[in-house]
Amino acid sequence: MSEGRKRGRLRFWLSAKFRPFMDITRKYKEPKIKMTRGVRLALLMLRVYLILMIIILVFKFATTV
Repeated sequence: MSEGRKRGRLRFWLSAKFRPFMDITRKYKEPKIKMTRGVRLALLMLRVYLILMIIILVFKFATTV
């Protein structure tokens, strides 16, 4: 079997496995409710906090190993 054909079969198999996740993501991409400025600010702060925690975790792991 040629290399290109193997890749095509793998791509088809992966797309079939991830299709339900992509459908759910597409369905809920746009929020159905109106968010206030306070809610948007709170979500932004949580996102920044999460990124900061991940950076600290990676830094601690990198410096102790």
